[in-house]
Amino acid sequence: MSTPKLDNCKKGDVILVSFPFTTDDGQVQTKRRPAVIISNDYNNSRLDDVLLVPLTSNMSRANREPTQVFVSMNSPEGQTAGLRLDSVIDCTVIATIPKTLLVSKIGSFSQEIMEKVDVCLMIAMAIGRPVNQDDTNTQLEIDIHQKDSA
Repeated sequence: MSTPKLDNCKKGDVILVSFPFTTDDGQVQTKRRPAVIISNDYNNSRLDDVLLVPLTSNMSRANREPTQVFVSMNSPEGQTAGLRLDSVIDCTVIATIPKTLLVSKIGSFSQEIMEKVDVCLMIAMAIGRPVNQDDTNTQLEIDIHQKDSA
């Protein structure tokens, strides 16, 4: 039985997704994980796929890297997002997923959180940086991220 498509997705929605992955023996399986939609609302309304970034409870890089946004489950942001665990939005992993793999909406993130996500995505993809530029500004970006997270 197929899952009904969530057609009214919005940027910032937190969705349970059946993420496909390939096992060591080559079989494709899925694992349900929360993710935040990062594609714009115009594309979300007209396309069959969405862009999203997964959430993880792995905190190992949360305060060290400028590509991660920490959200406490007990914070107002965590509560409106429907988080059951302290989570990190990992902007180093961007996925294009068919809407048929979206299971359900569990909440949404505020504009403030999504602005942090946007900055992390820009850093992760080097948007606004020349091609082949070395990473001399990486430490500055990390310092700015840590200051904003404090």
